Amino acid sequence: MKINGIIIQNIGGINNLSLKFNENLNMICGVNGVGKTTILECIINSFSGYNSGNPKRNAKSERGSWNIDIDNKKIHFDTNSFLPHETRKDYEYLADSAHKVMYVKDERQINYQKLPGILPDDKRDYYRYQQLLLEGIRSESIKSWFTNRMVFKSMGNLTDSEIYNLDLATQCFSLLDENVTYSAIEHTNFEVMVNTPRGEILFEYLSSGFKSALFILLGLIKEIEYNSEPKVKVSEFDGVILIDEADAHLHPYWQGSFVDTLRKIFKSAQVIITTHSPHMIQVASFEEIIALGFNDLGEVIELDLIKSEFGFKGWTVEEILEDVMGLKETRSSDYIDVKVKFESALDDEDKQKATELYETLNKMLHPRSPMRKVYELQLGSLG
Repeated sequence: MKINGIIIQNIGGINNLSLKFNENLNMICGVNGVGKTTILECIINSFSGYNSGNPKRNAKSERGSWNIDIDNKKIHFDTNSFLPHETRKDYEYLADSAHKVMYVKDERQINYQKLPGILPDDKRDYYRYQQLLLEGIRSESIKSWFTNRMVFKSMGNLTDSEIYNLDLATQCFSLLDENVTYSAIEHTNFEVMVNTPRGEILFEYLSSGFKSALFILLGLIKEIEYNSEPKVKVSEFDGVILIDEADAHLHPYWQGSFVDTLRKIFKSAQVIITTHSPHMIQVASFEEIIALGFNDLGEVIELDLIKSEFGFKGWTVEEILEDVMGLKETRSSDYIDVKVKFESALDDEDKQKATELYETLNKMLHPRSPMRKVYELQLGSLG
């Protein structure tokens, strides 16, 4: 199952937006308020018959709508919901495919959980799939699923797909940092232990960024198993994975490699993520980027990007922030203020003032900044 595209009209801050998706990785980027999460909400609400408070029509329209193309089948949805307590009409057109869609929200905390024992799998039916899709992946069952699989693997009770998925899950501990590895399940208290450069610790004691990545990877592996019967290998899962704010809590050093990890693990899935990270955009191909911005009327549009066979792999972070993410300036307002005053002093040929401002800029700039030489030459023009 693949989503070919979506057309959104009068939903949230979006007046009229038409997007096409490729079959593999899609990366939606743009400034805050441009509607990235709204797009994901329209998609997930297409697969659930449960009433949901979102998406909302915008304030200028009596009704909002979206049209979604699933495997070349176009389906229309609309809503007049606007106030917090109002819900949309109860749709069930795509509910039978809810188990093929995984949604990871931007809240991804893994708090300590004491297991009472080896717990069984979460049993799900037609209605439970829809309900859980709206809620997004939850952390509570990640630990119990992983513990269950580890214990029963040693007893020889797992299917080939479950063994494959478990082996992949244990590798996830090392994907971000090769110095962190899965250690063992403590038989006395069922704690999941990991080896780190600081020694062996509970996996809940890992950094928030590390746990955010594990939440996504282990959570998706677990959900794919819970939602499939018979169990499938995650590499063969051909559904849709939605991840909101994929870079949240991740150190910039990890963000690019995390995108590569998603590609490697979920090879057959269509992955649609939202991000603010220029580091993720750097590793993407041109076809994988959906950049959103605003036109002169303040309406959300898809930006026309420079096409290149190498995507943005040679672009700097600053160039991506400005030309892809729509950031007008990457330096601080204090720096810009001094820079403008320096340029004004040059125009007025005020050597003393320009020299004072040059000294301030010299202290502000990064030690290796090429602008230092530029300002020095400009000041030299005054003699």
